[in-house]
Amino acid sequence: MTGISTEKNIHSGGFTLIEILLAIFILGMVMVTVYVSYSGTMKTSRQMEDESNIYKTARVTMDRMIKDLSSLQPSGGRFDFHAGKDTLNKKEFHSLYFWSASHLAFEENEDTGRPATIHYSVREDNSGESFSLWRSDVAGATPEDTKETEGGYVICKNIESFRLTFDDTEGRESDVWDSSSISGQSAQIPASVKIELALVNLNDRDKPYKFMTKVYFPYKKKK
Repeated sequence: MTGISTEKNIHSGGFTLIEILLAIFILGMVMVTVYVSYSGTMKTSRQMEDESNIYKTARVTMDRMIKDLSSLQPSGGRFDFHAGKDTLNKKEFHSLYFWSASHLAFEENEDTGRPATIHYSVREDNSGESFSLWRSDVAGATPEDTKETEGGYVICKNIESFRLTFDDTEGRESDVWDSSSISGQSAQIPASVKIELALVNLNDRDKPYKFMTKVYFPYKKKK
């Protein structure tokens, strides 16, 4: 009897372990690439949004100061304009107060544009790690009554520096001003004031956002 030998070829339709591991590795690389790309896009988007908010805050702050300074007016025949420096947590900031017809009304039935003492000063935040620029506005008071105003509201947060520079009518530059020590109404205010504002860059504290503007006053020294 002749024996017939049969050879069975068994072929599996599945994947080997190596193929599965290779596929998982490739999928993992793709997912990592997608995640890194997405994270980078989101980070860039957040930075752009943060920068937009910073520029908007700086613009609003500068615009407010320009409007206040442009509305200077005399009180009792004199201009009242004072600028000094304060030291907070070993950092020096300017402060400024003056008499202006730029009162902002927050109470019902209160008129805007009334004469008021306006005070700008930098204060340390409750955390002790940051500073904010405050604006106070007291209408109906004489300038001498509100030199040490503690009220007001925050006009700008995360202040890195706040610096003022004044030019007198002779072109001389100074970083302080006291109208009470100057005679002659036209000379009691500077010819111009340069406002320099720097805001903290949370992504790189060594590179703060810097802004500058200059306000000119129309008053000329009498000859």
